[in-house]
Amino acid sequence: MLSRVANLVYWTARQLERAENTARLIDVNAQLVLDMQSQQGVDDPRSWEPLVYVSGNEKQFFELYGKEVTENAVIEFLIFDRRNVSSIMTCFAAARENARCIRDQLATEVWEAINTAYLKLKDDNYTRFAQVGSTDYLAGLRESIQRFYGVAESMLPRNQGWWFFELGRYLERADNVSRILDVKYFMLLPDRHHVGSALDMIQWASVLRSCSAFEAFRRSRRGQLTLERVVGYLLRDREFPRSILFSVLGVETALAKITADTPELADNTASQAAANLLRHLDCGEIKDILASGLHEYLDDIQVRLVSIHEGIQETFITHDTVDGVVATQTQS
Repeated sequence: MLSRVANLVYWTARQLERAENTARLIDVNAQLVLDMQSQQGVDDPRSWEPLVYVSGNEKQFFELYGKEVTENAVIEFLIFDRRNVSSIMTCFAAARENARCIRDQLATEVWEAINTAYLKLKDDNYTRFAQVGSTDYLAGLRESIQRFYGVAESMLPRNQGWWFFELGRYLERADNVSRILDVKYFMLLPDRHHVGSALDMIQWASVLRSCSAFEAFRRSRRGQLTLERVVGYLLRDREFPRSILFSVLGVETALAKITADTPELADNTASQAAANLLRHLDCGEIKDILASGLHEYLDDIQVRLVSIHEGIQETFITHDTVDGVVATQTQS
């Protein structure tokens, strides 16, 4: 496979996964704001500021919108603002453009799914969002992405292109879950005396819902929602497809499939970094991780995920021994 094509497929998956995660996070936060109205108002910065930090683009947000954090500003920034490289609008546009560049290698239905989703979104703004209502609007976004996933799942051959798609999707998913956990731990709980309270349970339930994990957690981990149990589930559960461990296992599998016919690339830097991260995730008790600092632990995971991404770029995209082609597209 040409490295240029591999790069486009990889980034299409990352952008769609990022868009879906952002839509889910906004929806869950909107519901959380309603549940917590007795604790803080809808326009309280604490209601919406965490979402800006989850995106990792807080510096750009404050440059564009000033220091006042409101629902309107956050939703505009995360969904519609094309200046934000991680906004849903930007992700849809980039994913659609990438798919257009490799349209001859996609089934017609796959192209139509992503093209239709983008055309429905491209002229929308906050006014349209408010008219439809947050729940229905965000559900429509998620359904359009899931429709694309369903069509791709049923029609794309399981060749290198498919595994580059899986590689991008799982890597982006692991990064997103680590950011959600990190922000919750530092920003959502207003005071230490709320630990173990009904408010604390509502907030941890919102974290699980942000990862589509609430129902799966309840079925497999009966009992109270606590910091240790939720963190353990999202970090290490081997069956839940959005846990960090499951996602990194997906990355490892995709890398193995991509290099199956090129044994000289099997021991590449990306595979080594993924294997190291898996060993790291399996080490230590959750209570010890919390005692030594969850933020530091999650920050280390994010650094390791960046190392995997860099290894992918070095091994498959910019390394001229793969196919003699050096990719020229860079994406955020």
